[in-house]
Amino acid sequence: MTKQKTAQSAPTAHATSPAEWVHVDDLKPNPRNPRRHGQEVLRLAKTILRTTWGAPILAQRATRRIIGGHGRLEAAREILAGIEVDGELRGGHEHVFAHGAPGPGFVPVRWLDVSDAEADAMTLADNARGLQGEDDAVLIAEMAAQFGRESELMRDVGYSAETLDRMIASAGDAVIGESSRTADPNGQEYDEDVEKQVDALRCPHCGKLVPRD
Repeated sequence: MTKQKTAQSAPTAHATSPAEWVHVDDLKPNPRNPRRHGQEVLRLAKTILRTTWGAPILAQRATRRIIGGHGRLEAAREILAGIEVDGELRGGHEHVFAHGAPGPGFVPVRWLDVSDAEADAMTLADNARGLQGEDDAVLIAEMAAQFGRESELMRDVGYSAETLDRMIASAGDAVIGESSRTADPNGQEYDEDVEKQVDALRCPHCGKLVPRD
């Protein structure tokens, strides 16, 4: 007789719960959060108002202390105070953050049953730049093209026209640098395929090829 195998949770696994709507006043920032926020919080608030609320805030259930999402909490408070976006006053104390919210000031929160040490480790990981990977300049420029070169939305998320130009130029230099390290079996002065790749780095939202030094 064959015994059926039953799935068991690992001893260190923690139960997860779906996101719940919680008022911003019921959440506590972690005073030891290593990420210090400044004017970028206002830019994040504008981006939320131009789009919608995305990922839920992560918080420790026992203390109601935030694990991940301090910037979003600060942005939410800016929105509830009312801010100007594209020449229009938006937000305010009656603002509802997303469809399905029970009322003004409620944001989605996922409660986690973790120890204080585990919560701190998750906060460190959430803010660790070494865990965030690298940007692909060409793909960013392609995505940015739909919003326009001088878009306030792109500027608010950190990609001004000047920043995009520098990224495209750096990406072109990287392609050429990689080619120079590869021997050319045909003895050509340059690799025509690489030339095509560099030409493909033409900025998609202004149409110009960014000059390199």
